[in-house]
Amino acid sequence: MEVDPAPRWVYDCNCSLCRRYGVLWAYYQPGQVIVVSGADAMDTYIWGDRELAFNRCRHCGCLMHHTALDSDRPRIRGVNARMMPALDPGSVRLQHTDNAHTGFFWTRTPDTFQRGEQAPVESDGWR
Repeated sequence: MEVDPAPRWVYDCNCSLCRRYGVLWAYYQPGQVIVVSGADAMDTYIWGDRELAFNRCRHCGCLMHHTALDSDRPRIRGVNARMMPALDPGSVRLQHTDNAHTGFFWTRTPDTFQRGEQAPVESDGWR
């Protein structure tokens, strides 16, 4: 996929579907997203209200984008920013939207983080 421009912000939705997919959505207008190749390798899941179709790669299972089905001509609306390898996460603003009405999100700004190694795991005998 090609997108233009790169996102300035991404949307973290905690609804049951987005939370399970682990996506960060970048939103685009019609014509700003082009599927260059691989469209024939996509599987589609249409959500219960039939307003969105979620498109994933049939080979690796990664969710690529969702398509709005609210017209005669479906259009790509949201692109999973986690599938943009050249995007620097530090260059975008993270916007949380509480669609699950829980106030809980997996993404947040950490106080500190470790670079390039597995985080230490405390053993409490569960292994």
